Amino acid sequence: MTEPQVSWIAIERHAVVVSADGEEAGHVAEVTGDPDADIFNGLVLSLGALSGNRYLPAERVRGIWPDRVEVDASAEELGRLPLYEEPVAGRIVADESFLTRLRRRFGGR
Repeated sequence: MTEPQVSWIAIERHAVVVSADGEEAGHVAEVTGDPDADIFNGLVLSLGALSGNRYLPAERVRGIWPDRVEVDASAEELGRLPLYEEPVAGRIVADESFLTRLRRRFGGR
């Protein structure tokens, strides 16, 4: 009996990544998306200690189980995926008048 597939939200960290050629090509390091909006963007894959993490877009995922993810790329192709670069957190820079008001309110100069 085949296990039923699950939602992308249920992918376990370190789940095995099975390539299109049937190889255990690596592990899931991170799942990217917005769980509140149920938007699955992709997977950050760990293919080995020296290869760096790689990014695989969601449309390349063929099947999802908690401990296993099957993808449509060969093991060789996964190794050529772009390196994953973590997004830079956005910065909010307050205008000077706002800072001045805060200082005044809390006794600063």
